[in-house]
Amino acid sequence: MNKLKIGWMIAGVIFLSGCATFSPSEEVFKEKANINSRTYDVSVNACFDVFKQVILKKNFSFVSEDKEAKRLQAARYFQKGTRNIVIVLNASLQSLEENKTTVYLNAVQTTEKLYARSRTRFFLFIIPLPGGGGEEAVKLKEEELTIEDKKFYDGFFDEIDSEIKK
Repeated sequence: MNKLKIGWMIAGVIFLSGCATFSPSEEVFKEKANINSRTYDVSVNACFDVFKQVILKKNFSFVSEDKEAKRLQAARYFQKGTRNIVIVLNASLQSLEENKTTVYLNAVQTTEKLYARSRTRFFLFIIPLPGGGGEEAVKLKEEELTIEDKKFYDGFFDEIDSEIKK
């Protein structure tokens, strides 16, 4: 009996130590290729205006805009059946010199699923009773992830580049 208790304690310690090894703070500083920034030979004000045009062309809606800090947040909504997908794009523009601007982008995709539950009461599981409940809808977040697709960011950067050349 004593050996069984000791065995369970050792298994519990091993399980808990395995769960404790993940540290989100360490993930922040892992080396990754910088796919979400690009520098342009244009003033920060001109680049900010061009970037807003590109956002609108990609069917994003402005959520917030700080003209002084040159920050912008935009969102685009998709619906696939009972799933709602929202992409939130955060942008920050930094002036390096008089005619050099770096654009930093970061996008987060959130997926929510809509569940409907009927509150209708039935008599003998066949006949609906009057005044019985209706339907209740619940939206649950399924997933939230940072978009790390190089093609996604390159699409924005290439559009900004072509608009600047115009």
